[in-house]
Amino acid sequence: LIGTLRGSSVPRWIADAIPATEGIVDRWYGWDVFHSMPFMLILAILTIAITVCTLNRAPGIWRTINEPTISTTRGFIRNADVSANATIAQPVESSLDAFTTSLKKKRYRVLSEEHGDAVHVYADKNRWAKLATFPFHLALILILIGGIVGARYGFKENEFIIPEGSVRDVGHGTGLSVKLDQFSDSWREDGTAASYRSDLVLYENGEEVKRDSITVNNPMSYGTTTFYQTSYGQAAQMRITDLDGNVLYEDATELGIYRSSTNPDAPAGIITLPQSNLRLNVIAPDEDRANAPMLDTLNLESGQMYVQIRGTGPDAGAEMQDAVLVQGVPQEINGIVVEFQRETRFTLLQVASNPGIPIFWAASFLLVGGLFATFYFPHRRIRAILDRSGEPGVTQIALAPLAKRDWSGQKDFRGVVEDLQRRLQTDFVVNERASTYLERPAKPASNSA
Repeated sequence: LIGTLRGSSVPRWIADAIPATEGIVDRWYGWDVFHSMPFMLILAILTIAITVCTLNRAPGIWRTINEPTISTTRGFIRNADVSANATIAQPVESSLDAFTTSLKKKRYRVLSEEHGDAVHVYADKNRWAKLATFPFHLALILILIGGIVGARYGFKENEFIIPEGSVRDVGHGTGLSVKLDQFSDSWREDGTAASYRSDLVLYENGEEVKRDSITVNNPMSYGTTTFYQTSYGQAAQMRITDLDGNVLYEDATELGIYRSSTNPDAPAGIITLPQSNLRLNVIAPDEDRANAPMLDTLNLESGQMYVQIRGTGPDAGAEMQDAVLVQGVPQEINGIVVEFQRETRFTLLQVASNPGIPIFWAASFLLVGGLFATFYFPHRRIRAILDRSGEPGVTQIALAPLAKRDWSGQKDFRGVVEDLQRRLQTDFVVNERASTYLERPAKPASNSA
């Protein structure tokens, strides 16, 4: 929640409402929660907790699958939500054979053991689906691991600017660079942008690997890195050389990311020349001359750029030099030659990389697979007692499912009972237990079976 709200106006609202929290809010905005150590530590603790709990459950699940308890009690059958009983005019052995055959036809595994005058039966099907809990919990673990990997090795650049015709390195050890081949837009009659598109060329270690056109809702992806179109703006193509003609800078600088300190309607850009210890502030003509015209002291016309040069490093205190450049006319300023070549445009992208995405994909398959096996192949279990303690050659049978508050399991059990009736030619009484015991006969056995 802290990380999500960081990208909203909520922290600023808190600071405006409670001025004493201004410092905390500033630190809140400056803290990248989802790439922080506390976030990764919480994910690691959750991963360990899920792993330990899953391993603790493994022996019990395996015993349920491979070594289930066969014997039961009459109390369990009597108190089950639904149960059935009947008197069969057959010896226990014949009744057990018919009972076993009927259950196996419905894909049940049948296990039995004798206890005195009774035979206890345990039957189940879809027992291997119990193992689906492990891929499901493994998926949860992988999701957390993917979050840790993404937090540790992923990145997100909210303002990645590429002027038209220029190449910019993505950085972060990706070896990727992007060229804006062409930018195009269309406008509505009211002057608002209808759509805009960036034609990009992607390079990896200098080799072209992909070309694509992106719009606001159609990003470009390569590996775990995705490029989103967010905005655009104007740029100025500049060429700077020393007095010997050696090129110091030949590229486009974006305008509008900064604004003139004296005129907010004048877009500006910055060019840094580290080899010459110089920085150039480039200011474009006023975008809205009707708004506060007294602030437009430069009075630049279309095709002009104002350049202000100041030193950096040891020369930071030197007096600034400035000039108004005319498009296509080189001009010497402070020992360098600066030329404003033309106006162009830049695209503003958001670049995000999450190396955890392949892990998330693997987790999603395991998660869906585990849920599918759990819900579509539920573990069905039935317990029964076949008792020979009454009249000779007569068997008392009582059975119930392990399906407490499981409507589909109880429905499956009723299907088993109906099949037993047809096979044994005996009517069963089905007992349903809600707030009180309700007793009703099952559907009469058909003589045609």
